[in-house]
Amino acid sequence: MSIHYEFYRNPNSEGTNKKRYHARVVSYGTVKTDRLAKEIQKECGLSHVDVKAVIMTLADKLAEHLGEGRKVHLDDIGLFQVNLRCKQEVRTMNGARAENIEFKSVSFRADGSLKDSLKAQKIRRSRYKPHSFPHSEANIEALLTKHFTKREAISRREFQYLTGLVKSTALRTIKKLVEAGKLKNIGSTRSPLYIPTPGHYGSVTGV
Repeated sequence: MSIHYEFYRNPNSEGTNKKRYHARVVSYGTVKTDRLAKEIQKECGLSHVDVKAVIMTLADKLAEHLGEGRKVHLDDIGLFQVNLRCKQEVRTMNGARAENIEFKSVSFRADGSLKDSLKAQKIRRSRYKPHSFPHSEANIEALLTKHFTKREAISRREFQYLTGLVKSTALRTIKKLVEAGKLKNIGSTRSPLYIPTPGHYGSVTGV
């Protein structure tokens, strides 16, 4: 067992002569509850259904205690706690009302035992190269034109898969296409869905 990595160019070095890179873990997917339940079942003798029920109940209890302002510590895993933020700038101690405070995120601080087990893993460079495949503007135009002959819309994930771009590059490319008036978002901000505008990618009137 080992952790695989690949090098990525730093965003602030793009477009400059000074190239800088950072190492990033290569992800091979996401392990979900069902798989964890099956693996735990083999280790402890409980049924798959029982293990899954415990995990789901743990999630409920975690949310319950965090929602009441408590920190939650799981032995050999780590500490969870809620972070807040102000919607507007606060200049005095009495200058903010409850309506101006909102949930920001849940932070996690790993236990030393978890860190130690990961430090013991071997670090190897990945054989799989997840970097964005360099596409010319004409190539992306051709890919999208072909896509829209079969589909009416495209999501960010579909665009990423179609072009082979990593997420950050795919988002920047989509943004440029939207600003250029070639794509239009008909979805929400959190779940965007893009369609071609009239005259682009084979579209005459748009969808």
